[in-house]
Amino acid sequence: MAVMQRSLARRRLALGMVIAAALLGVFSLYADPQFMVLLSQQLWACF
Repeated sequence: MAVMQRSLARRRLALGMVIAAALLGVFSLYADPQFMVLLSQQLWACF
């Protein structure tokens, strides 16, 4: 039973680290002003 709990804890930790890395990646893109200008131009081009 203790082995299953460790496995579950490791899975949760790995999932948390993946989610944190994804959030940091998205934040770094949004922190770049040039990317925001490009994104807004592409969005505006749809209309």
